[in-house]
Amino acid sequence: MDKGDIISILAALLIVSAIGIVFQHPPAVNAVNSEPETPIPTPPEGAPTPPITTPPTPTPSMPIGPARISYTSEIWSYPLYYLPSNLTQYGGSDPLWKENEGIVPFAYIEEARGGITEAFHVPYTVWRLNCSVSATVRPEAAHFRMALVDLESGSIIEGAELRYPGSIIKNVERGGKDFYLIVSVNEIDSYRITLETLPKYL
Repeated sequence: MDKGDIISILAALLIVSAIGIVFQHPPAVNAVNSEPETPIPTPPEGAPTPPITTPPTPTPSMPIGPARISYTSEIWSYPLYYLPSNLTQYGGSDPLWKENEGIVPFAYIEEARGGITEAFHVPYTVWRLNCSVSATVRPEAAHFRMALVDLESGSIIEGAELRYPGSIIKNVERGGKDFYLIVSVNEIDSYRITLETLPKYL
């Protein structure tokens, strides 16, 4: 074989290689990670589109737990910020509810001093203030006074007075409003006012 034949064979190999590179197939996709494509069904033209319904958000019927009511220093915007001298006109403790089962406490305040609370909203039409007073140092001198005030009008809805340690309940048949409490104490250790209602009023 002469030198010209070798050059012709090498030239032919180079041409075939160049054509192979130009017309090479694309690299294969990794078969392990690829999934067959499933066609997305499309409704025929003119078919009604089904309405999208979202489930209603469930609203809890029972309060999660009683909310704590605190005293406020912003009292000058309140329509009434002092207790009347006589709270006896509001009477003593109201009768207990016949249904003692399932009483739901929804708010409370627990303090050892008097003051005026922040405003709070009561959505229930029937509820009560369950007040208890503790005094161990000088129980004979213990004095607790409280008024529930309508935030909008400034009128006293309920009042209570205890001259010794003990408890008093005041039933309220007014809801859907904002209220606040005015409390005055002397010679007591602590008091607690729990706002309660029954499940049927929730």
